[in-house]
Amino acid sequence: MDTSEQVQTPEEDFELPQEMTAELTQQRRSQGRIIFDRFVRNRVATIGAVFLIILVICCLFIPFIPGHNSPNAVGQTTPFAGISWQYPFGADNLGRDTFARAMIGGRISLLVALSSMLISILLGTLIGALAGYYGGWIDNILMRLTDTILTIPLYLLLFVLSATFADGTPTSVIFLIAIFGWTTSARLVRGEFLALKQREFVQAAATIGARGPRLMFYHILPNAAGPIIVNATLLVGSNIILESVLSFFGFGVSIPIASWGSMINQGRDYFDSSPLLILIPGILIFLTVLSCNLVGDGLRDALDPHMTER
Repeated sequence: MDTSEQVQTPEEDFELPQEMTAELTQQRRSQGRIIFDRFVRNRVATIGAVFLIILVICCLFIPFIPGHNSPNAVGQTTPFAGISWQYPFGADNLGRDTFARAMIGGRISLLVALSSMLISILLGTLIGALAGYYGGWIDNILMRLTDTILTIPLYLLLFVLSATFADGTPTSVIFLIAIFGWTTSARLVRGEFLALKQREFVQAAATIGARGPRLMFYHILPNAAGPIIVNATLLVGSNIILESVLSFFGFGVSIPIASWGSMINQGRDYFDSSPLLILIPGILIFLTVLSCNLVGDGLRDALDPHMTER
């Protein structure tokens, strides 16, 4: 017998049926799709994300709709007008459209929260990366600076600085919140860098010549992106509260520019006659911050590398 006839090639030994190969190819998913599927399975986080998307769309486009495009126009209707089809949230003490003011106020509040979050995340990531990667005296200086800022009463400091330097515009409030909002991000990124720089893939990258910024931002930082994204989501909610508190006490966005905090400030004197002037921006703040926290919790679970597929 010819022994060559009994020898099978590796391709013949491991060849799969065409139907099975197509099924396996269809089931293969990218990492982004896996994260998305994990997040969607969290119904509470999905509801929070849907609410935020709807809120952003409303705040962006409703102020352009005829009839709701003049949030600061006085005398559009009778003062303290009730809820109607034309004015879904009624009117304030000056006859202004509360619905339009709530949407334009949401645009300002979200703009301040998102912009200050981006600046804080960028600054905190840079400081935390430098401290965690280099260590030594650089770590000591940067972390002692972070600890010093954390010991200062935040609201008192912001009140003083806002009264001294801010001019009541959204831009000044954004930078005022951002320059003191990076501390949590810095400590988080530092901890991630301290843990990741000892991993095998970082040492392997160093052996082939990766040094300094390339090793920090090309190899280590992408693996720390999950906690940074979650922290950014939670920071949006805390910045909304911070901006609202500043505007409520007159240290944030100044009148006549509407924000949720300034709307509560203006409506507190008329709570007995028109409680909606306080309840509407207050409920919007509550739902927005709650949704941001729910989305943050959902992202934390979805980005957890130890999560197993079910």
